[in-house]
Amino acid sequence: MKKSVFGAFILICLICWSFPVSLPAAEAPTPSDPPVTVFVPEYTEPEPVIVIAADRWMPVFEAGSNQVLNIPIKNAGGRAINTVISLNVGDPKTFPFQADKMSFTRYISSFTGDIVYSIPITIPANTAPGIYPLPITVTYESPSGGGGSASATVYIKITNNLRQPQLKLLGIQTEADKLKAGTSQVVKLNLKNESDIPIYSINLRLSGFSTDGINLDNWPDTQFVTSMEAGELHPVEFRLQAGGKMESGIYPLDLAIEFKDQYDLKYTQEQKVYVPVAGKGDTGELVPRILLENYFLGTDYVQAGQTFPLTLVFRNTSETSPVRNIKVSLSSEGDIFSPVGSSNSFYFAEIPPQGTAEHTIYLHPQVTAEHRVYNLTARIDYQDEDGNKLEEQETISLPVVKETKLVISDVIVPAEAYPGSPTSISLDLYNTGRSPIRNLMITTEGDFEVQNAALFIGTLEAGRDDYYDATIIPRQEGELTGKVILTYEDELGNPYQLEKSFTLNVMAFPAPPSMGPEMPGEQTGQKSVKNWLIAGGILLVLAAVVTVVLVRRRHRRRMKEVELDE
Repeated sequence: MKKSVFGAFILICLICWSFPVSLPAAEAPTPSDPPVTVFVPEYTEPEPVIVIAADRWMPVFEAGSNQVLNIPIKNAGGRAINTVISLNVGDPKTFPFQADKMSFTRYISSFTGDIVYSIPITIPANTAPGIYPLPITVTYESPSGGGGSASATVYIKITNNLRQPQLKLLGIQTEADKLKAGTSQVVKLNLKNESDIPIYSINLRLSGFSTDGINLDNWPDTQFVTSMEAGELHPVEFRLQAGGKMESGIYPLDLAIEFKDQYDLKYTQEQKVYVPVAGKGDTGELVPRILLENYFLGTDYVQAGQTFPLTLVFRNTSETSPVRNIKVSLSSEGDIFSPVGSSNSFYFAEIPPQGTAEHTIYLHPQVTAEHRVYNLTARIDYQDEDGNKLEEQETISLPVVKETKLVISDVIVPAEAYPGSPTSISLDLYNTGRSPIRNLMITTEGDFEVQNAALFIGTLEAGRDDYYDATIIPRQEGELTGKVILTYEDELGNPYQLEKSFTLNVMAFPAPPSMGPEMPGEQTGQKSVKNWLIAGGILLVLAAVVTVVLVRRRHRRRMKEVELDE
């Protein structure tokens, strides 16, 4: 019995050892951690800092030239938006230049870094030399909602080596040496534009008359001349009569002159006209004279390097005496004009009293002749009826211009274009003439949208070349036509226009290519189309990026060329 009890006890101990009982342990309290606050600073874009013409540069312009005014502006801070740059012109009449635009204000939606405010200008030829202030203001906003403005005064220096408008009386010409008492005759007043600037609307009023002295013989006291080129000679006629009781002598008259320059600025001058009078018993009027009565070019001007005919008409002013053995010799300053097919002299056997003689000679101006008015002098050697040797000299003015010739290439267009995809067109231009081309403007128009269509080049010097490009965006398929239009002027201000047409082949995007054997199910076909559309979109974006990069690269190169020219 004891053995069985002991055995049972041993069995129970073994079972308990084999199956230990896990008693639940008392849970220790978990300490509570304080909350963690993470501070993320809010990013604030810096405010713009505008600096105008920081290098304090001063451009130098020559009066009478076309230029491009470039004012550098730097943003040394954050992005500026809705920026407005403007010159404070005030009264445009006091400004030292003229511009082809009505406004001197430029708007920029957003910019950082450096930009250049550029405007094509013309410096009038009558601008006084000196240093001129140009106030400029830049107003802007910032992305944070703020804004501000910056102002500065930049300066330009203008030099002027041109002779300013002045009309000079070189002398008078009478039919005889003197105005005979008791008679009347036409008197020529020889006027010369002594400046380097053309003048216009010339009014000449002669006064100082008296009843018993010199007076007008049914002739207006005022004469009008439309225009005179720089250096041009121009005679103005008045018919004067001398009183019958006048004595020999020199009698003064007053000449009042009013005219305008090409910029509508008015000038006034006063000069004396001295008229020689032969009283009774003075035989000075008996000497026969030969005058150059008229000349003809056939055109308003001659071109350098091109032969032209010149017709000269001479008159014997004597009412009673013939003139004989007349030799006319032509000469020009710097030998600009050379005779063609003959010598520079020609001969008349005789001109009767009050008669005329006419001769045509062909002259060739030098190819290198500058654009200006040249004087041609005619020396006249002749004899009166008694064999006395006499001599006269006449001067005429011949305006010479250089050939103007602008050559342009065909418009370069892309082989393929797609609706809504920007593409670029371009052409090259060459000044193959001998004179500068002025106020050159290029534009594009056609059946499409055009970006940066207009380009003002201004002056293209002889022998120089340039280029033009524009970005166009077709909106429809098919062959779209357009044209590039070039307008410009020669040195005389005559307008010209050239047009170059082109055709743009706009195609639809090709259908998506086959992606292999069709797989069952609609989702597979949709995925193929989606992949093709993504690929086409990428190609479209790449084409637009390449186009924009090319256009901007050419634009930067043009800006560098402008800066180098200045």
